[in-house]
Amino acid sequence: MRPADLPPLPEAPGVYLWKAGDEVIYVGKAKRLKARVTSYFHAEGKPARIAQEASSLEFIVTRDEIEALLLEANLIKAHHPRYNVLLKDDKHYPFLKLTNEPFPILLVTRRVQDDGARYWGPFPDAGAVRRIKRLIDRVFPLRKNSGYPMKRRRFPCLNHAMGRCLAPCVGQADPAAYAAVVRQVEQVLDGRIDALIAQMEARMHQAARETNFELAAEIRDQIQALKAFFNADQQAYALELGDLDFLGFARAGGYAMVQLYQMRGGRILGRANRFVEGVNEAEDAEILEAFLREHYLEATPLPPVVLLPFHVEAEAPLAAFLSQRAGRKVALRVPQRGEKARLLEFAAKNARLGLEAELKRLERKGDHPALKALAEVLRLSHRPYRIEGFDISNLMGEAVVASIAVLEGGRPKKSEYRRMRIRNLAGRPNDYVAIAEAVYRRFTGSLADKLPVPDLLLIDGGLGQVRAAAQALERAGLSVPLVGLAKREETLVLPSGERVTLPLTHPALQLLIHLRDETHRNGLRYNRKLRTQKHLKSLFDGIPGIGPRRKQVLLEHFSTLEELRQTPLETLARLPGMNRKAAQAVLEALKQHAPAQTGKIAP
Repeated sequence: MRPADLPPLPEAPGVYLWKAGDEVIYVGKAKRLKARVTSYFHAEGKPARIAQEASSLEFIVTRDEIEALLLEANLIKAHHPRYNVLLKDDKHYPFLKLTNEPFPILLVTRRVQDDGARYWGPFPDAGAVRRIKRLIDRVFPLRKNSGYPMKRRRFPCLNHAMGRCLAPCVGQADPAAYAAVVRQVEQVLDGRIDALIAQMEARMHQAARETNFELAAEIRDQIQALKAFFNADQQAYALELGDLDFLGFARAGGYAMVQLYQMRGGRILGRANRFVEGVNEAEDAEILEAFLREHYLEATPLPPVVLLPFHVEAEAPLAAFLSQRAGRKVALRVPQRGEKARLLEFAAKNARLGLEAELKRLERKGDHPALKALAEVLRLSHRPYRIEGFDISNLMGEAVVASIAVLEGGRPKKSEYRRMRIRNLAGRPNDYVAIAEAVYRRFTGSLADKLPVPDLLLIDGGLGQVRAAAQALERAGLSVPLVGLAKREETLVLPSGERVTLPLTHPALQLLIHLRDETHRNGLRYNRKLRTQKHLKSLFDGIPGIGPRRKQVLLEHFSTLEELRQTPLETLARLPGMNRKAAQAVLEALKQHAPAQTGKIAP
């Protein structure tokens, strides 16, 4: 789409919809529609692609930014545009609902309605909702089994006989006493547990003074139940912090984790998690703003303060919208120091751990975040569950070794890493011949029966190495997808000669770099070991009293000259077949070598 194709745009707040044919591909909001939309034609990255892909644009003018914020949220839900950050799935998280009637009942619901009832939530953990409701049902005598709205019954139910219901359905409940119970339930759900327990303890002591010990014992049991629940399920942080929400954010490539913590009365009452996929090109602020928009359209009750890890574009209209919903001021803040900043550090740490846990869960399922991206980039028919990396290590043709490292489901499988010596180069370095020999031996020698055929081979090198590996596979009678990774440019190389350049943050490239590095480290260690053993052998050959047997013992116990140099004489003399005289001869021979020659051999 060209700027000339745009409809006349006003300098007014509103919502705009980029469309490709009949499909809405992006929905956005703006304080000034004309300025925002025209900026897409001067931008880079995702905005530029949206403008290029779109064939038309529609817009809706709103009265203010708050109305634009709400309309944007509704349009995203209705159209699911592929360029917007989409956080919600089809399920609705549960809420606790205290109905609006003379004798309210506490219900679990997944829909928030404008019916005058009080709602608490949403709760991403349905188990937490059930635990809270069981506690309230056990401690507070609200009605439970007479429906909503309340139906009259002829006889009270078993809950009344157990002291868990005041039986308003049979006309036995005193409205004032029932209202007092409702206020106590609201205090629990609002997190005012300390004030509630203080009130209950005063009632308990008063009942005891009046010798109403049965009532005092009943209140005592209720207090103990409340304290046990809140000590087990909630974290006391700092009472002076009062009521607030605070958020943690973590990001790994195209995956993000947002966590929102609810603090009431200085206690953390609950946490909402959202794991977001497919946001490679979205900015952090865009992801966080999408979460805030989705969560706070329904969340209730609202705190006076929401702490953010960083600023978002719609901060002002979002704060105004929340203030409208709450009927009082709700502030969005990004603290830089003090106790509130430490809360954000706590949330960020837990968001990182939550993100790592989600990614590991995907890996265990064979659904590593990078595998789908890798299949798309390489145009594979399925996700490559098992990937084997090949690398050649040598120093001027000395101790040439091939290394094989393995990823399964995106995770290293070190038990199947392998190394092999390349012996047919006659002292001349030739990576093409070496890689061809390694690949051919992997699929025709003993490893062919011990290891499964991989879904993809990664060759450390450019087009020459990749084609050498492809010819070796053809000789072995196999057809396995191949890709090379050129070191300097970090460019993917296909056997056809096609080169694929990806941004360094791309999950597919990050996975291949990780495998390449694993393969390189595995081979380098073996190469160093062989070269060090060669130097050790040459050293031992000239030491009096060190014959083949003692030489073998020393090679088995020491991998570097430096390690041998630092060994005490007594320790060296106690090795099998050694004595003090032989050990002294070895250490004297080492003294004739300069320190630079006795350390590990650099690659």
